[in-house]
Amino acid sequence: MTETQAILPETQGAASVDLLSDVLSAMHLSGVVLFRTEFREPWGLAAPDSRQMASMLPFRTEHIIPFHIVAEGACWLELEGHERVWLKEGDAVLLPYGDSHGLCGRLRGAKLPAAQLLPPLPWPDGLVVEHGGAGERTQIICGFLQCDELLFHPMLRNLPPLMHVRSEGLASGGWLAHTIRHTAFEARQTHPGSRAMLPRLTELMFVEILRNFMQSLPATEVGWFAAANDAVVGAALKCMHMKLMDDWSVEKLAAQSGVSRTALTARFKHLLDMTPMHYLTGWRLQLAAQRMKTADLPVKCIADEAGYVSEAAFSRAFKRHFGLPPAAWRRQQTPGRAGG
Repeated sequence: MTETQAILPETQGAASVDLLSDVLSAMHLSGVVLFRTEFREPWGLAAPDSRQMASMLPFRTEHIIPFHIVAEGACWLELEGHERVWLKEGDAVLLPYGDSHGLCGRLRGAKLPAAQLLPPLPWPDGLVVEHGGAGERTQIICGFLQCDELLFHPMLRNLPPLMHVRSEGLASGGWLAHTIRHTAFEARQTHPGSRAMLPRLTELMFVEILRNFMQSLPATEVGWFAAANDAVVGAALKCMHMKLMDDWSVEKLAAQSGVSRTALTARFKHLLDMTPMHYLTGWRLQLAAQRMKTADLPVKCIADEAGYVSEAAFSRAFKRHFGLPPAAWRRQQTPGRAGG
C-alpha cells in the first residue's frame, strides 16, 4: 500500500468513531413510503420477495427492505418457517432480507397477490390501496428502504428475518415510538412537506431500530453488530475506520486493542469469520467500488486513492472480491458505459 489520500475523512481519536453511522453512510440508505392500505375484514395479501417487488416498482436497486406500520386496527403477518406474528396498532415490522410474506385479518381471507392490487405506474402521492369486505378496518403504511448492494450483505446478514417493534414495548415518549407514530400520521395526511418528510422519517426509524438491536445483543451473538460491540474487535474496527489508509498490520491493531496478535485474530474469526486484514481489504475495496459507481474517475485514480501501488494490483484484488475486473464491474453497474 502507498501513502495516498484517504477515501474516508479521519476523526479525532478512535473512541469518537461511530461505526454504525460510518457503515450506514456508505450504504446510501434512502427510505420511501409508497402507499397505505385500507383493508376490511375479511382480507389477505401475499407480498412477493424484494427482488420481485423491486422489478414492479421504480427503485434504483433490487436491494430493498420492506416495512409495514399498522396505523389502525390489527393483522397477522406470516413468514414461511416462522410462527405468525400479530401486529397491533402502532407496531412496525421490518423484513431485512425482503422475504415474501403474507398479511391477513382476523378472518383470514384469501391472500390476493400484491401485483393484482397495485395500479399501473406512475402512482400518485398518497396512494391508497383498498381490499377486502365490509368488516372491521385495518390501515397499514407500506414502504421500503433502499440500500446499495455492495454493503447490503456484510452488515445485515446477521439480522433476524423479521424485526417486530411492538408499540407496548416502547416508552410512549421515546424517540422510536414517536417516529413510528409521526410516520403513520404524515402518511395519512396531505400537509405541505409530507412527501419530503416521509423518507427521512423512515430512515430515522430504520437507524433507531438497528441501534436498539445492536444495544440489546447478548454476549453470545456473532456478526458485524456483535463485533462492533466487542471491546477488542470493536476497538480494532474503530482504528481501521478512523485511519483507513494507514499501513495497518495485525500487530499494530492488536497493540491498539490491548491484546495479543493471536487473541485479536481469534476474536475476528469468531465474530466475523475473517481475519482483521481481510476485513480491512474488503472495506477498502467496497468504498473504492462506491467511488467507481458515483464518481466519473479513471480506475487508475481510484486505485491510487485506495492505496494500491498499481492499477494491476488493484484490479486483481477487486476481481477476487467482486468476481469481475473494475472496468467490467463498472459497466455492469452503469449499462451503456463505454469504458473504465
